[in-house]
Amino acid sequence: MNARALLLILALAACHGTRTEAGVMDTLRGWLGLGGQVKTEGQKKTMPRIRIGPFTGGMAASAQDALRQELLASREFFVAGADEKVDFIIDGTSVGGRVTGKLRDAKGKELFQRSYAAPGLDENLKALTDDVIYTITGRPGLATSRIVFVCDKTGKRQIYVCDAEGGEVHQVTHDKYGAVAPSLAPDSSMVAFTSYRSGFPIIRLVDLNVGWERGVTDTPGSSFGSAFSPDGTHLAAVMSFIGNPEIFVSDLNTNTAACVSDSIGAPSSPSWHPDGKQIVFSNDDGDGPRLFIVEVPQKEGESSRLFRWRTGYHFCTDPEWSPDGQQIAFTTRKDGEWAVAIKPYPNGGARILQAGGAQHPSWSPNGQFITYVQHGGLFVQDLRSGNRRALLRGFGRITEPRWMR
Repeated sequence: MNARALLLILALAACHGTRTEAGVMDTLRGWLGLGGQVKTEGQKKTMPRIRIGPFTGGMAASAQDALRQELLASREFFVAGADEKVDFIIDGTSVGGRVTGKLRDAKGKELFQRSYAAPGLDENLKALTDDVIYTITGRPGLATSRIVFVCDKTGKRQIYVCDAEGGEVHQVTHDKYGAVAPSLAPDSSMVAFTSYRSGFPIIRLVDLNVGWERGVTDTPGSSFGSAFSPDGTHLAAVMSFIGNPEIFVSDLNTNTAACVSDSIGAPSSPSWHPDGKQIVFSNDDGDGPRLFIVEVPQKEGESSRLFRWRTGYHFCTDPEWSPDGQQIAFTTRKDGEWAVAIKPYPNGGARILQAGGAQHPSWSPNGQFITYVQHGGLFVQDLRSGNRRALLRGFGRITEPRWMR
């Protein structure tokens, strides 16, 4: 753009007021590569407007305040004041930490009324927030979602879990020789991880509610790099009991496993398509890791089909499918450093989401955010605005985050 054209645009902005100025500045930011957006009043109105109506009960004030914070943190709504026009109203009662919430539209039609009886007030309001988000937007909320990750805070790499804001951090494993490669069940009830307690890698399951732990299969040999199926009944993993490591799918109800790949090299990091019919994984046959996709047999006796999925990059690891199955995020190399990239599936151009040492991407359940690690810290990035923020920093060195699917 030449100087004359730039001066003309700025002059038009001055003549047409604040709203035009904001739109022009957004355009200029895009042309000049500055990124970011100026939020205009028009943009704000595109978000559903919700009012928190009166709550009753002994913990009414605390419930209203905490619910407001949860709704604001969701970034899904404009939380309106008492006299403002709204699209939805939520009110209810809170006694002894228990919560009953009722959601209505602007015309007074009741959309749902539900009760929540978990031990804590915050837990109940997170569940209510997620139900409100899903009812209004059709997308899962993140208030009750969890992120599992590896951290060396204790001197050994162990598995931890936190909430979507980086809070409520809890250590899951206490293995003498460390634990890596975690995967969180869709309902966040179980974590699969790779343990070295037997001297070689083996996948184990731990129940987060009652604490029991067990192996996945009775087969010999090593196993690592697991991923829960979308329905939580199967686990994809790399196993080597037949000799060369391959991608296997284990039935968690029967503890049986079936090989679905026929690769040459070293497969790793499987991830399921949301429909449960395909798995993407990284495979290194000696020429650097590439991404491959295998079709999972749906009936006994069916054969699987394996093909390479080209990304435009020569080094690709840690793939993960988006919740809608339309994109895959992965780790690659850019200018000699790790970088997180996203590519539409099956076709389209890849783009770098974050360079400078970012790796291990994982999608939020609603598909609007991606978490990853960079220089030992845990970050989350908003795919709509491009803004990112740190969830955990200075908490040891964090690797391998996986968001609840």
